[in-house]
Amino acid sequence: MIDPVIRKLTKSDLAAADLINREAFGTFFGLENPMDFRGDGDVVQGRFRANPDGAFAADLDGELVACGFVMDWGSVGIFGPLTVDVKHWGKGIARAMMDAMVGYMDARGFALQGLFTHPQSAKHIRLYEEYGFRMQRITAVMDRQVDLSQAMPPATMLYSSLGATAQRAALEQCRSIAGTIEAGLDLSREIQSIAQGGFGDTVLLRSEGQPVGFACCHQGAGSEAGSGQTVVKFACVVPGPAAAEQFARLVEACAGFAAQRGTARLVAGTNTGRSECYEALLEYGFRTWMNGVAMIRPATDGYNLPGIFAIDDWR
Repeated sequence: MIDPVIRKLTKSDLAAADLINREAFGTFFGLENPMDFRGDGDVVQGRFRANPDGAFAADLDGELVACGFVMDWGSVGIFGPLTVDVKHWGKGIARAMMDAMVGYMDARGFALQGLFTHPQSAKHIRLYEEYGFRMQRITAVMDRQVDLSQAMPPATMLYSSLGATAQRAALEQCRSIAGTIEAGLDLSREIQSIAQGGFGDTVLLRSEGQPVGFACCHQGAGSEAGSGQTVVKFACVVPGPAAAEQFARLVEACAGFAAQRGTARLVAGTNTGRSECYEALLEYGFRTWMNGVAMIRPATDGYNLPGIFAIDDWR
């Protein structure tokens, strides 16, 4: 068999990469029509826009047969998704992609490397274990219904409502907030990608005039959510005595944003290692509809700790 050629993904690959991603996941989940996976949502365009340097491709006989992405969150690198054309499953292409992508993560110097996978898929877990990733706690992907009459609470605003100077200041504030839960954690690429792509917005939360939390929300065709729902890609508040109260306000702000966009379903998951956060989401009416397992390299808890109120979607 000819070995695959591993290279960086380019803009001209995106349409074909989207087809590979949809068919692979749709087949994995057993959809009657695998191409229905994610509906009018799209993970490929956004991941590429946010970090093109971390987007990888595999060619076999000149044909694109795999694509993979690494999210750059400052000191934190999130691996995936990595998908292979279903016609070429079992040919070692995923392993060749892993070599390149893990090599990139090491060269980039991420202090914490993580991924989301499905605990029922032993073959995927074994593959990731070979590269030093280790299973940690379960991540609950949750959702709740939204009252479409709900408004965003006071002391919240949207990143898109700010002028250029204020947006630069907001990015620095969000970077500082994220750094309180994990040193060097930086969601700037996600915030800017959402703004540039026009597929959602970032909710900013203040308390007594000070920034205390933010939430990157995907919504609309072409986003990771699609048009029928709002997905919280990442959200957090500053840890401390007021964190639970501020987190409640931030979640309600996300619900208000979802209502503003006309979406009655809000998706927001958390790792169960953040025990108070998980319990809080249950209290707010969220229920788990998918379980994943966080795998981390090196084997640490990362920021999946009690006292941390954070939502993130590593899928």
